[in-house]
Amino acid sequence: MLIFAIVVFVLAALLGLYLASFILTNKNTPKGVALIHGGFALTGILLLSGYSLMYDTPVWALVFFLLAAMGGAFMFYLDLTGKKIAKVLPLGHGLIAAVGLVLLVLYVYQGHSS
Repeated sequence: MLIFAIVVFVLAALLGLYLASFILTNKNTPKGVALIHGGFALTGILLLSGYSLMYDTPVWALVFFLLAAMGGAFMFYLDLTGKKIAKVLPLGHGLIAAVGLVLLVLYVYQGHSS
């Protein structure tokens, strides 16, 4: 389950890099890609949450992913309402999510995968 969560988070990260390129170059983001990115991230969070109900959980990874999700939801709101997204927001969002991903990978690498 955790390996699948990692794969889903990596897919979300790749789409996130693509979306960040639009924001950093002051272009309109493709809303469909943003929805798919959020869907992948939400799927990963749900998998990680489900895992935590059955097994010892990488709590800090989940905390970082939830913080990143809140930032992502805020950016999506700004985008939908036509407000400018500060360039620091996608950078911070990505950094927070990357920390969560590293923590999750380290957790699995230490042999906690089921």
